[in-house]
Amino acid sequence: MTRVLAVVLVISWVLLGLPEATWIDVWVQDGLPRPEWLRTTAFVVSLVLGPALGWSFAAVLFGLACWRRDPRLWKALALHGVCCATVLLRWIFDRMRPIEYHLPSYPSGHTVAVASTAFTLVVLLGRGVLWGALAVLVVGFARVVLEMHWVSDVVGAVLGVTGVGLLAAMALGLVTSGRELVPHLVRPRRGP
Repeated sequence: MTRVLAVVLVISWVLLGLPEATWIDVWVQDGLPRPEWLRTTAFVVSLVLGPALGWSFAAVLFGLACWRRDPRLWKALALHGVCCATVLLRWIFDRMRPIEYHLPSYPSGHTVAVASTAFTLVVLLGRGVLWGALAVLVVGFARVVLEMHWVSDVVGAVLGVTGVGLLAAMALGLVTSGRELVPHLVRPRRGP
């Protein structure tokens, strides 16, 4: 079941990246109020929660893996790298941003970095799903407020990281089922 969910997420990620922008994207961009205090807050959030977080997390994982010589940490580093690599497909999708900028828009790199870090931490620690989701929501909202991304760029980043992350985590033997990642959020199975 987890593999099917992962494949559905990856397919959804690809399909969402095909159109230039959806009507929801345009509606949010046109209707979202952006007072100066919100733009300033979004700018600060983007500095803290973004690619620097992803690189820092990778450096810490690398250091811990070298120090402890723990194969699970090396696998987690590989998982984080695979999840972060989903941002490289932005040149295939080649979507324009809401404002003029030199990089393609889909998927959001800031959201990919935060989602990859959160996903890898959840796989490693077996908890923190809600904190990770909150961090992803905050950075995604910040990127939309700054008009650096469409809403679908942010949603696509989450779909891509989660789908690719699930497949990679199972391939690496870090999880056998999605139920392991969110045991407290899943109802127990009933017996026969």
